Amino acid sequence: MTDLPASDRDIMLIDEVLNEGHKALARGQAGVAALLASPQEIIAWGCNTSQDTGDLTDHAEMVLLHQVGKRLQKMDKETRHSLTLYVTLEPCLMCSAAISYVGIKRIVYSALAEDANLEEMVVRDLTLAKINEQLVRGPFILVPGVRRSEGQSLLRQMNKASGAAPDLKT
Repeated sequence: MTDLPASDRDIMLIDEVLNEGHKALARGQAGVAALLASPQEIIAWGCNTSQDTGDLTDHAEMVLLHQVGKRLQKMDKETRHSLTLYVTLEPCLMCSAAISYVGIKRIVYSALAEDANLEEMVVRDLTLAKINEQLVRGPFILVPGVRRSEGQSLLRQMNKASGAAPDLKT
């Protein structure tokens, strides 16, 4: 597995994405947010919109990837590999597969999959870190748990934290 410590820029951008997660919660949406950045700029933002759209696959990462799909297609492989995805919660298997497929290689995230309750997991104990080396397009560079307590706080506010009773309305 390829894990690296968070850089100052990683911490700054995770703070931004956590702030966006709090804004989404204040609007009555899920507090999961993501942003995609190149080494020079923020390219796009995404929030989980499944409550608004009724599409349970509208995770923050998927919303973001749909927004930038054409732009990513125009990038060469090296440029896509230089991008970093920042997200409030460790990407699920669906999102991880999509991220790998488009060629993004680096993911920085706050809360870990194990911080979420079982209602939020697809497969028990099958985390991004555990599947990382098996990805056909090569492993991600993972920077997990950046501002983890803040990510866990978002999960608690959504009633999605490990040990929390599941909110069956969503």
